Amino acid sequence: MTGDRSFIIPDANAWCRDMPASSAVRCGDLLFIAGQVSADAKLRPLARGDVRRQARNAFARIAEILAAEGGSMDDVLDVMAFVKDPRDMDAVLSVAAEHFPDEGPAWSLAGMVGSYRPELLVSIRAIAHLGPGRRRGVTPPRMGWMRGLPISAAAAKGDHVFTSGLVAADSRGLPVSPGDHFAQARYAYDRLKEVLAEAGSGLHDVIDMIAFNHDARGMDAAVGTWCDETIADTAVAEAPTYTAIGMTGLWRSGMVGAFRAIADLSAGPRVAHNLPSVHWHAERNSGATRKAGGRLVGIAGQVASDGQRNIVGRGDPASQARYCFSQIQGVLEKHGAGLEHLVEVTSFHKDVRDWEAVMAAAADIFPAGAGPAWTPVGCTGLYLEGYQHEIYALAMLPG
Repeated sequence: MTGDRSFIIPDANAWCRDMPASSAVRCGDLLFIAGQVSADAKLRPLARGDVRRQARNAFARIAEILAAEGGSMDDVLDVMAFVKDPRDMDAVLSVAAEHFPDEGPAWSLAGMVGSYRPELLVSIRAIAHLGPGRRRGVTPPRMGWMRGLPISAAAAKGDHVFTSGLVAADSRGLPVSPGDHFAQARYAYDRLKEVLAEAGSGLHDVIDMIAFNHDARGMDAAVGTWCDETIADTAVAEAPTYTAIGMTGLWRSGMVGAFRAIADLSAGPRVAHNLPSVHWHAERNSGATRKAGGRLVGIAGQVASDGQRNIVGRGDPASQARYCFSQIQGVLEKHGAGLEHLVEVTSFHKDVRDWEAVMAAAADIFPAGAGPAWTPVGCTGLYLEGYQHEIYALAMLPG
């Protein structure tokens, strides 16, 4: 334990103890659970070729971590499931229904290139709130297709609201404007306003956005529509973060964007900081944002380019990782924090095999077995050619 945070690695995940990472990090009432996979204590894949059994194994790990902290699946607010074959997403959801029979958490579903080992078919990460009260699921009528699934459009507890990765789907779950990046982004952002309003929040509370794009070339449409239309009246110094990642597929063919938000109901305005050493520093896309009265800090996916779009450490995965972490450190310092306050990292890799080089570089920063809850994911595309990783993170300020 360090300060008010504890690092959790169950015996089933003993392989993690040699890495600069944890299976989960608890800070106050929030529990951040790294992507759980179907592997034994030595990271040898289990139930090879069977995505349902692998999903059950991953959920069993999540349930074990929650129970060790006095919680249960009823405390889970946010789930991201990365599935190697997008056609298996329904199978993963059917397993999830065994754990979330009623009002479920928020979900983001995305296809991945891979995880720690080629045989791992699904990786499931989660965020839970272990404080008093119950999870409140919100699903407006226009998103009624979710009600037949273990999903809520948004889940709220305490000061936080997590939305699902919202997609352009009609009330039956069928794609709206298939293949049109601009139209789908606008539709999803309108649904975001709707679901936040029903949850008692609004765009002014959003501190963190992440977009999964089925075609990395759609990132400009998604980000541009957000910055130049949806939050056009927001000052740069109060903008939320925005991370965009190219993935192999989304829930249904024709869906090209899924947009997930974290809203913080804490008092005060948003506080946003960026560094001139990243090329989008003057845009409505913060490097790290929190609410003035809040502790949770959203950190935009950091990449290896300087303020003029020059690629840093081209072809060197370890060098790019070090640059990304230096950028994270820089924006956290503006919030009065440091890398030791990271609670969650999701590293997206153009070549998923680079996860080992990235963790080796991170070993100079985090002690073995006492780093953030870390999920490595293979992706299809990042914003600029030459990026080998994008490192997305969450931090909690000292209490």
